Amino acid sequence: MRVRRLLDSLATRGDAPCLIWRGETLTYRALDELRRRWRDILGGRNIAPGAVVGIKADHSPNAVALLLALLEHGCVAALIPATAPDEAPYLHDAQAEALCRFDADGEGAWQAVPGRHPTVRHRLLQTLAARREAGFIIFSSGSTGQPKAILHSAERFLAKFDRPGKRLRTLAFLLFDHIAGIDTLFYTLAGGGTLVLPERRDPLSVCRLIQDHEVEVLPTSPTFLNLLCLSGDHAGFDLSSLKIITYGSEPMSAATLARLGEIFPGVDIVQKYGTSEFGAPRARSRGRDSLYLKLKDDEIEARIVDSVLWVRTPTAMLGYLNAPNPFDEDGWYCTGDVVEQDGDWIRILGRQSDIIIVGGEKVYPQEVEAVILELDSIEDAVVRGEAHPFMGHIVTAEVTPRGAADEAAVRKEVRRHCRARLAPYKVPAKVRIAQGPLATERQKKIGQ
Repeated sequence: MRVRRLLDSLATRGDAPCLIWRGETLTYRALDELRRRWRDILGGRNIAPGAVVGIKADHSPNAVALLLALLEHGCVAALIPATAPDEAPYLHDAQAEALCRFDADGEGAWQAVPGRHPTVRHRLLQTLAARREAGFIIFSSGSTGQPKAILHSAERFLAKFDRPGKRLRTLAFLLFDHIAGIDTLFYTLAGGGTLVLPERRDPLSVCRLIQDHEVEVLPTSPTFLNLLCLSGDHAGFDLSSLKIITYGSEPMSAATLARLGEIFPGVDIVQKYGTSEFGAPRARSRGRDSLYLKLKDDEIEARIVDSVLWVRTPTAMLGYLNAPNPFDEDGWYCTGDVVEQDGDWIRILGRQSDIIIVGGEKVYPQEVEAVILELDSIEDAVVRGEAHPFMGHIVTAEVTPRGAADEAAVRKEVRRHCRARLAPYKVPAKVRIAQGPLATERQKKIGQ
């Protein structure tokens, strides 16, 4: 059993550093002892194997230990987004019986979920219980409606770590309630590495953690890396310990990737790809300055149908608890990501649902955003479609200038630059100056 093997490895690694949080180091032995205490708490609360228990938390030693205790106990951990204002819809869709909510100090408080002892469990939860397997639930961002409750078998998900990775010191930048954050956690524990748990994820705080704890791996997003380049905060710290930067969750602009290569000339820069439905398989970038990647995991198959990526893997989710089965009869899953293919290499262009149709022509918002961000005078940009009576839609851009700027001049510069770099139908018909932070639903919530 893979869960048992992972848990047994904690004690055997003894005093090796496992988690670093608020400047304190927790050894593997200490995490194992903490996990045992949480296991006893589960028993004391009469939480039976097969029960679904919500965890609302960011990374902390207690949250990690409770997750491991739930898996050991044969339960299903429902990872509630830490920023969700109301847990009730998530607990309802997960059929959770209890919730443990962690505060900023990493202390957990239990809450019963009234009436959540369902007489009829979802068939997928019944399947896990019949196999006596543990699991976990990740929730989609809800960008296209109700967040989907995505059920994973822990045994199936951990299969990718049968071949442990390198023993590295990694920053847990990606959130505890995201599939990429869980992937990072299990990769580190399976390989015997060390995970540095941040309290803040702004460039200054991240750079300080990398310097103070000699972080070797930074898994993050293009949005953060763009902020890092723009802030210049990296210049004030010794970041020479960094060996690998991985990025994913959204398309990367060529300008940001090039700037990153200049700032970190000796660091491997690797693009990752994955979804909440099947995690992040091993991937290889064509080059540190290339936006093309290749999925190299033996356990995943990929094919492209009408420019959209489909995948099939035995480590995929069991299914949704609150939505129809998305797999076709042969087990293939449509990612909804439009890709450009060059032999065995693919480039992620964006979500099929994000495409803006202008007079019958397709426009990918990320492509226009990348061109706008080439301008030194622009700090951030978001591109959207706007309904138009004759064209169907037009392209609009909202931008944040860097420093004080004449708004009319900014609009003119953005449009002039886009006309020089893009086909006419891709040029924003409207350019607005942002009055606050920019974000769209398709951009992952990684900056909390």
